[in-house]
Amino acid sequence: MAKNMAKMLKEAQKLEKRFSEVRQSLIEMRVEGSAGGGVVRVEMNGQRDVVSLTVAPEAIESGDTEMLEDLLVSALRDAKQKSDELAAREMGKVTGGMMPP
Repeated sequence: MAKNMAKMLKEAQKLEKRFSEVRQSLIEMRVEGSAGGGVVRVEMNGQRDVVSLTVAPEAIESGDTEMLEDLLVSALRDAKQKSDELAAREMGKVTGGMMPP
């Protein structure tokens, strides 16, 4: 029984190490969300950190701040969704597709 417990503990430690490696690699991975046909673009890493934000000059020149705000929110949501999908896909490689709660 103790032998099985030691083996399970060792496996759990390996899994935690692998999760840590994947979390670290997600920092370097990038996704891009956009809105308005690319008028607003948001780049995030795999941990949902915003890396860059680009707004086309015409969006600012129009003076329509409400529209620009809506585009920013949409682009951020798009990037967040893609970042979440990337993280799930990468973590799924460790868990064999089964994510812990």
